[in-house]
Amino acid sequence: MELRPWQEAPKRDGLLLMAPHELSAGRRAEVLRSARWSWVHLTSAGADFIDLAEWPADTLLTRSWRCYAAPLAEYALHAVLTHEWRRGTPWQERDTRSAPAPDAPPVPAGASTGGGTGLWGAEVTVAGWGAVGRRLATVLDALGARVTVLRRSPEPGSPFHQTSDLGRALDADHLVVALPLTTDTRHLFDRAALGRARPGLHLVNVSRAAIVDQDALTELCAAGRLFATLDVTDPEPLPTGHPLRSLPTVRLSPHVAWRSRDSDAAFADDFATIWAALAAADSSAAPDSSADPHSSHAPGISHSPGISDVSAPGVPVPAVPAPGAPAPGVPVPAVPALGAPAPAVPAPSAPTPDARALDAVIPGLVPPTTGRRARAAVRALLTPGRS
Repeated sequence: MELRPWQEAPKRDGLLLMAPHELSAGRRAEVLRSARWSWVHLTSAGADFIDLAEWPADTLLTRSWRCYAAPLAEYALHAVLTHEWRRGTPWQERDTRSAPAPDAPPVPAGASTGGGTGLWGAEVTVAGWGAVGRRLATVLDALGARVTVLRRSPEPGSPFHQTSDLGRALDADHLVVALPLTTDTRHLFDRAALGRARPGLHLVNVSRAAIVDQDALTELCAAGRLFATLDVTDPEPLPTGHPLRSLPTVRLSPHVAWRSRDSDAAFADDFATIWAALAAADSSAAPDSSADPHSSHAPGISHSPGISDVSAPGVPVPAVPAPGAPAPGVPVPAVPALGAPAPAVPAPSAPTPDARALDAVIPGLVPPTTGRRARAAVRALLTPGRS
């Protein structure tokens, strides 16, 4: 597999890897209009850069839903622990204690531990139950925190307390925001909600700034009512002199929570997983592998640079490594030269899986997109014996 600049893509049935944060809104629109894409995969975990109401129904849209979960959960955990120990760490560069008297206990009863309390018994709300929320809740629970999950619909059998009540979610020591930005979540934590929060609540946002009313949060943090650790702000970066930059109750980072040792190419793993899921889900409907191996070709793989996202990482788009045997018996086809024929759609007589059933097994699928034409092209691409 190889990457090509999006400007060199075929005019139809190409596959686009796009890092949306690295493009202006106008540039994103130009890239998306430049060809009739079969499949668009976002290097970001969020899809809020895309106008789904205008998205073509025959183009598959997927996102990198899992690859940033570990670093985002680690960042949130670091933020929570840093806040718990904000009055001082329990260790010193060197031991400055006086030598004890012969009959004194080794640790005096009133000895200071640095002013921290730790996570054991702390009440933490995790807003969102995607890959980030699940991983973070598991880690917090293992450290003894009492975890509540804020989600729209409770999940039967969950080991965590679940609620859809904002008031209950904000009655905590820490609130970690790990929700996608949608019309329903924009300003979910508005002035009224934040005003009802438990005094001293520490809010950690690793998702999107617009989920929280930033002006209200600023005022409450300035008044000492709330604390915040923010990896995302609106705008990014904040203007010089913005109060969030100087408040002692606020810690800021420049949208780097998604970073890890492998973050620059981490999206490729999610892309390969989706590829393999499509192959596995549709293997029973694949055309006869004994057919002419040259009768169909892989879509051209193109990319546009994109940026920091969660999610959304500013991910420079390197050459994508071959997914590496994503499914048994499913070869990774070579990308044809420019001008090669478009992927062949299976003959009308070939069985076609139910679209809803296939949607259910595509990880990272961005609803309500369906991409039926795209799936037909991808089926041809993934058929064993095709190139």
